[in-house]
Amino acid sequence: MITSKPSSVIMKKVKKKLIRKKDGSWDTGDLYRNTGRNPFDIEWLKYFNPMEGRDQILFLYSDKKTKRVIKYRILR
Repeated sequence: MITSKPSSVIMKKVKKKLIRKKDGSWDTGDLYRNTGRNPFDIEWLKYFNPMEGRDQILFLYSDKKTKRVIKYRILR
């Protein structure tokens, strides 16, 4: 009698291997692949909020091409 295993048991997670380049350094491109894909320029502004009685940080996300502020986030 032949039993088949479910597909979830057969599939394994594949680890990315670090590859050594010709100059002797390690290729870490897969580890840090999302670092350059942010479509925003991020600026921050620290200000004192008198209603809450403390400092707050405001992050401004602006478009890289038009330099218009697209969204903001307040860190409390």
